[in-house]
Amino acid sequence: MKYTVILTEDKKGNFYANVPSIPECNARAKCRADVIDDIRHKIANVIKNIEIIQLDVPVSPKSGNLQNEIPWKFFGAFKDSPHWESLFDEIEKQRELN
Repeated sequence: MKYTVILTEDKKGNFYANVPSIPECNARAKCRADVIDDIRHKIANVIKNIEIIQLDVPVSPKSGNLQNEIPWKFFGAFKDSPHWESLFDEIEKQRELN
C-alpha cells in the first residue's frame, strides 16, 4: 500500500517525515535515506495494529445556509485597484524570505 509522506529538511540538515493520513507517524534523521527508511518501518508498525472502517451515523451535522452566510457581494470589490499587483508582489517577497 502507498502512503503520502511529507519530507522536510531544516537549516541544520536534519530531515523530517510526516504521514498526513497517520498523524502520530513521524520521523527525524540526519539524512534523507535514513528518514525514509525510518518512516517506512514506523508506518508498517502502526498499520499492522489498526483497522480502517466506515460507519453510518444516523445524525446529520448542523449546518446553516452557507449561501446566505458568505458575503458574496464583497468578492471582487478590489479587482480594479491599482495596488492589487503590488500587494501580491509583496506577499511573494515575504514568502521567499520565510
